[in-house]
Amino acid sequence: MESVLRVADDRSEAELQPDILLPCQLGDGLFGGARLQPEKRLQLAVLEDAILTFERSVGVDGARPRRLLAEVDAWLASDATDWPFAFVTICHTLNIDPDYVRAGLRRRRHPDVTTKRRPPLRRDANGTRHQVVLYLTAPRRIA
Repeated sequence: MESVLRVADDRSEAELQPDILLPCQLGDGLFGGARLQPEKRLQLAVLEDAILTFERSVGVDGARPRRLLAEVDAWLASDATDWPFAFVTICHTLNIDPDYVRAGLRRRRHPDVTTKRRPPLRRDANGTRHQVVLYLTAPRRIA
């Protein structure tokens, strides 16, 4: 790619001329080009596994879920950047704010009890393909 600053042929004055870029060249895309670089894909997989383990272990009784949750908590709380698979290093590599992820997981662990839980959306049982119905009471079984 050429420099943005180009010098005229007579070298008397420099003029600025914009480079022409294609839309696909503007940025690295989602997560800084994680789709293209295997190292970033591996880091993203590690982050996804930690969050999935967190989701599966929160609120579950048992020794193994508690141990896994403690490991994920320790990994998330660490501010170490000395190895490529540290939480903060992964977040910086993927252009994610580590404090934002931590706050979101903290909210998942301790949900706000003041928010009213909405009933689930269910498909209508009359055979229509694209109608979604919000049941305010428990759905009745239709024989």
